[in-house]
Amino acid sequence: MLLLAIAALVSTIGCGREPTEPSRSDLTGHWQSYDVDLYIRSMELELVQPSPGIIVGKWRALGRTDNACTPGVFCADSSIVTGRNEVAQVVLELLGAGTFVGVLASRDSLNGIIRSSGMNFHVAFKR
Repeated sequence: MLLLAIAALVSTIGCGREPTEPSRSDLTGHWQSYDVDLYIRSMELELVQPSPGIIVGKWRALGRTDNACTPGVFCADSSIVTGRNEVAQVVLELLGAGTFVGVLASRDSLNGIIRSSGMNFHVAFKR
Protein backbone atom coordinates (compact mmCIF):
# COMPACT_ATOMS: atom_id res chain seq x y z
CA MET A 1 0.00 0.00 0.00
CA LEU A 2 2.84 2.38 0.88
CA LEU A 3 4.54 1.59 -2.42
CA LEU A 4 1.34 2.39 -4.32
CA ALA A 5 0.99 5.73 -2.51
CA ILE A 6 4.62 6.64 -3.30
CA ALA A 7 4.14 5.67 -6.96
CA ALA A 8 1.01 7.85 -7.19
CA LEU A 9 2.83 10.79 -5.60
CA VAL A 10 5.83 10.44 -7.93
CA SER A 11 3.59 10.25 -11.02
CA THR A 12 1.69 13.37 -9.92
CA ILE A 13 4.88 15.33 -9.25
CA GLY A 14 6.46 14.13 -12.50
CA CYS A 15 3.62 15.37 -14.68
CA GLY A 16 3.92 18.79 -16.26
CA ARG A 17 1.23 21.40 -16.38
CA GLU A 18 -1.56 21.10 -18.92
CA PRO A 19 -0.81 22.99 -22.20
CA THR A 20 -4.01 25.06 -21.92
CA GLU A 21 -3.47 26.13 -18.31
CA PRO A 22 -2.67 29.82 -17.73
CA SER A 23 1.03 30.54 -18.06
CA ARG A 24 2.98 31.90 -15.11
CA SER A 25 4.61 34.51 -17.36
CA ASP A 26 3.22 38.05 -17.52
CA LEU A 27 2.90 39.72 -20.93
CA THR A 28 2.05 43.16 -19.53
CA GLY A 29 3.91 45.91 -21.37
CA HIS A 30 4.68 47.57 -24.69
CA TRP A 31 5.51 45.17 -27.55
CA GLN A 32 6.68 46.18 -31.03
CA SER A 33 7.18 44.43 -34.37
CA TYR A 34 8.54 45.83 -37.63
CA ASP A 35 7.16 42.86 -39.60
CA VAL A 36 4.32 43.23 -42.12
CA ASP A 37 0.78 41.81 -41.78
CA LEU A 38 -0.99 42.19 -45.14
CA TYR A 39 -1.53 45.99 -45.29
CA ILE A 40 -0.15 47.06 -41.91
CA ARG A 41 3.38 47.37 -40.55
CA SER A 42 5.26 48.69 -37.51
CA MET A 43 2.76 47.07 -35.15
CA GLU A 44 2.64 47.98 -31.47
CA LEU A 45 0.78 46.21 -28.68
CA GLU A 46 -0.03 47.63 -25.25
CA LEU A 47 -0.90 44.55 -23.24
CA VAL A 48 -2.20 44.10 -19.71
CA GLN A 49 -2.61 40.77 -17.95
CA PRO A 50 -5.31 41.45 -15.29
CA SER A 51 -5.33 37.82 -14.12
CA PRO A 52 -3.28 34.71 -14.94
CA GLY A 53 -3.68 33.77 -18.59
CA ILE A 54 -6.02 36.64 -19.56
CA ILE A 55 -4.74 39.34 -21.94
CA VAL A 56 -6.41 42.65 -22.85
CA GLY A 57 -5.04 45.74 -24.51
CA LYS A 58 -4.74 47.76 -27.69
CA TRP A 59 -2.87 47.47 -30.97
CA ARG A 60 -1.85 50.15 -33.46
CA ALA A 61 0.05 50.07 -36.73
CA LEU A 62 0.97 52.06 -39.80
CA GLY A 63 -1.33 51.43 -42.75
CA ARG A 64 -4.93 50.26 -42.63
CA THR A 65 -6.25 46.72 -42.40
CA ASP A 66 -8.74 47.51 -45.20
CA ASN A 67 -5.96 48.99 -47.42
CA ALA A 68 -7.91 52.28 -47.61
CA CYS A 69 -4.91 54.63 -47.32
CA THR A 70 -4.67 57.50 -49.75
CA PRO A 71 -1.27 57.34 -51.49
CA GLY A 72 1.13 59.90 -50.03
CA VAL A 73 -1.01 60.57 -46.95
CA PHE A 74 -0.08 59.23 -43.50
CA CYS A 75 -2.55 56.68 -42.20
CA ALA A 76 -2.70 54.31 -39.27
CA ASP A 77 -5.07 51.82 -37.76
CA SER A 78 -5.81 50.58 -34.25
CA SER A 79 -8.24 48.55 -32.19
CA ILE A 80 -8.44 46.28 -29.15
CA VAL A 81 -6.62 43.08 -28.19
CA THR A 82 -8.07 40.16 -26.26
CA GLY A 83 -6.43 36.83 -25.70
CA ARG A 84 -4.89 34.06 -23.65
CA ASN A 85 -1.40 33.39 -22.32
CA GLU A 86 -1.25 29.61 -21.92
CA VAL A 87 1.52 27.19 -20.99
CA ALA A 88 1.88 25.99 -24.61
CA GLN A 89 1.01 29.12 -26.60
CA VAL A 90 -0.08 32.73 -26.72
CA VAL A 91 -3.26 33.54 -28.68
CA LEU A 92 -4.14 37.21 -29.25
CA GLU A 93 -7.13 38.46 -31.23
CA LEU A 94 -6.09 41.78 -32.80
CA LEU A 95 -9.57 42.99 -33.66
CA GLY A 96 -9.66 43.86 -37.37
CA ALA A 97 -6.07 42.74 -38.04
CA GLY A 98 -6.21 39.00 -37.39
CA THR A 99 -5.24 36.43 -34.80
CA PHE A 100 -1.70 36.08 -33.45
CA VAL A 101 -0.72 32.55 -32.43
CA GLY A 102 2.76 32.04 -31.08
CA VAL A 103 5.04 31.45 -28.14
CA LEU A 104 6.89 33.49 -25.57
CA ALA A 105 10.36 32.65 -26.91
CA SER A 106 12.10 34.58 -24.15
CA ARG A 107 11.02 37.00 -21.42
CA ASP A 108 10.88 39.85 -23.96
CA SER A 109 10.21 38.07 -27.26
CA LEU A 110 6.94 36.78 -28.77
CA ASN A 111 7.30 34.79 -32.00
CA GLY A 112 4.50 33.44 -34.17
CA ILE A 113 2.08 34.19 -36.97
CA ILE A 114 -0.83 36.51 -37.54
CA ARG A 115 -3.62 34.82 -39.48
CA SER A 116 -5.22 37.49 -41.62
CA SER A 117 -7.47 37.18 -44.69
CA GLY A 118 -6.73 33.45 -44.96
CA MET A 119 -2.95 33.97 -44.98
CA ASN A 120 -0.22 33.58 -42.35
CA PHE A 121 2.26 36.38 -41.68
CA HIS A 122 5.32 35.59 -39.54
CA VAL A 123 5.87 38.20 -36.85
CA ALA A 124 8.20 38.70 -33.91
CA PHE A 125 7.33 41.16 -31.15
CA LYS A 126 9.93 42.56 -28.75
CA ARG A 127 9.23 44.18 -25.39
